Amino acid sequence: MADWEWQLPITGKNPSDDAEIERRLMAGDIAGLEEVAEILDGFPNCKDGLPSGRYWVRTAVDVGTISAIEWMIAKGADLNLEDGEGGTPLHSCIDRAKADRHAVLSMLIKAGADVNIRGFNNWTPLHLAAIRDDKAAMQILMDAGADRTRRTVIDNYATPAEEARILGHNDSADFIDWYKKG
Repeated sequence: MADWEWQLPITGKNPSDDAEIERRLMAGDIAGLEEVAEILDGFPNCKDGLPSGRYWVRTAVDVGTISAIEWMIAKGADLNLEDGEGGTPLHSCIDRAKADRHAVLSMLIKAGADVNIRGFNNWTPLHLAAIRDDKAAMQILMDAGADRTRRTVIDNYATPAEEARILGHNDSADFIDWYKKG
């Protein structure tokens, strides 16, 4: 009998199954996440079972409720991990499809996420926010100390404003160039 099988009469689901963990994150099922943490070694700082090896904290930032993300932070989730897809929790937050993404971004930064971490394309979160034309995210990041002069070390060796201009996001580039904190 597998470690989780004793729970099947209660939940009907394998609590360490990727789809079930994602469902619990989306539902903000804290009791269910506690159950996963008891069964799955290293959770929440481990990867899912997909070949790309995505960290669960990124999935929580992508689709989870604020309470699920807060739970992960309280359980010591590393907010500065880069996974096999080249993503970090802050990069995922910029692309979060929920209206609360700016609140989540602020929460992650307050909890210790590195605003200058590099992810896919060697971009910092500010690079990504600039090409997404997300001025609120750019403001949050710069207010938290994001380095607007930080260059990528591949492709165009560009700062966030330069990358935005190269990709046709001139308003974002101007916002970065002219933004004054506070």
